[in-house]
Amino acid sequence: MPAKRKDTPHFWAIIDALPIAVLLKDTAKPEIFANQQALQLLGLEPSQQVLSLSDIRHIELTEPDSNEVLGLVQNPLLLALGGSSLHQVVYLNQNQFRVQLESRLIQLSFTLSKSVLIVLKPEQPHDIAAARQSSTHEVSELEEALAFDKLISLISAELINVQPEDLDTHIDDALTALGEFCHADRSYVFLFHDDMTLMSNTHEWVRAGISSHKDHLQNMPEASQPYIWQVLQTEHVFAASDIEQLPAAAALEKQEFRKEDIQSILCSAMYSQGQLIGFVGCDMVARKRAWTNSDIRRLKLVGNMIGNTIQNVNYRLSLKQMQQELLRANRELQELASRDGLTGIANRRHFDLVLQQELNRCARLHLPLGLIMVDIDYFKSYNDSYGHLAGDDALKQVAQQLLQTVKRQGELVARYGGEEFAIIVPGCSKAELCLLLEKLRSRIEQLAIAHSKAPTNQLTISLGASLTEPDKHTSSSELINEADTALYRAKAQGRNQAEVILPAENSRQVSAIKNDN
Repeated sequence: MPAKRKDTPHFWAIIDALPIAVLLKDTAKPEIFANQQALQLLGLEPSQQVLSLSDIRHIELTEPDSNEVLGLVQNPLLLALGGSSLHQVVYLNQNQFRVQLESRLIQLSFTLSKSVLIVLKPEQPHDIAAARQSSTHEVSELEEALAFDKLISLISAELINVQPEDLDTHIDDALTALGEFCHADRSYVFLFHDDMTLMSNTHEWVRAGISSHKDHLQNMPEASQPYIWQVLQTEHVFAASDIEQLPAAAALEKQEFRKEDIQSILCSAMYSQGQLIGFVGCDMVARKRAWTNSDIRRLKLVGNMIGNTIQNVNYRLSLKQMQQELLRANRELQELASRDGLTGIANRRHFDLVLQQELNRCARLHLPLGLIMVDIDYFKSYNDSYGHLAGDDALKQVAQQLLQTVKRQGELVARYGGEEFAIIVPGCSKAELCLLLEKLRSRIEQLAIAHSKAPTNQLTISLGASLTEPDKHTSSSELINEADTALYRAKAQGRNQAEVILPAENSRQVSAIKNDN
């Protein structure tokens, strides 16, 4: 069963497409990769693709001058695969023609081991000199193509998940690779602004001794380069081997190119989600350049890579922004859902939730839990005398005084309903609870809100509190009932005072006292 490649990276695709027979072997690995031209030349199955040394040993070669069959020790294919640099002619017995064989060790960019590159080219005896020259040129181009694809593959792998803060660095790396491999003097990226009317030179690489023009190529209107934009939009590539040969329609471009000492220029459009976002380009300053298909291919590859990366980064930034906005909206909704609309403090729903949480926590940690119920004295008559707007203002002032007085971590002030408030006080002693009750009563009294229908002629509050050490059987309704009972006791004894029900009193029956509120 012939071996097949498990993957097809960019450089294997390049090798397969070459019009010459090529064998390639990593010195650190046993596999020998052959393109279709090599398989056909060696008389092997097109589907074999990956060869072994055993396959090579079965290929019979003859010395062309002596007609002697070359043994395993002299077999140039085996010698080349072992790392020897060769340049000789051999005779392929099965196909009965001479082959120019050239091998060398090459170091692909960013690889730890070297590779053996073997080029096989059929030839006629009188074409030996020309074949050698052609083979050397083809090997050099192949070696450079392999190195470029390896480099771009690694840069592309880094760009896939690049963080926004690292984007500029990786784009600069890609432009450096492009400029070096294309032997250009400058390579750069231009991007449209959001409104698509202006463009800026956002990234640039320049060869040593070449001047940079990035700073003055900012916020340029599209009308300043109309010809190049028209070509990029219709043909996607703008190539000029000699700017002086550009048509009259490119007069504005020629003026700018001369200012930047550009003799040859090559640009490729960049797209994001099908929309033109800018272009990537190369300039020649020191000399003119006849751009090749390889140059255009490399430029398009870098342009697509940068365009896709910008699209991915923008997508991730947009997604992150949307997530943050959603989280903020959710927090605001939760805040609104947990706050009383009039006073701005916690509402009854949030109070019930926090009370149960504190009840569970104090039971687990064996901590005491205090609960205070607060009621504004004679509030119905206050509303009747001063109006509901004044009543609302009084509720706000009382709520803020309670909130400013209760500050310890874990404590909560909530509007329980109407003119009634509830305060959760976890982890407090009897003395601390009594001190807090008197402080709360005094702070409201100090507000000195006039109330002509009250015995004191001002607004006051009554407070009732329960203090218990809860266990897993204690319910929140028990705590509320006990604090409510204490509140009614305080109101029965004359209002503007506080009462506490301690754990020992929890079973005491206290009659509820009706009042006119």
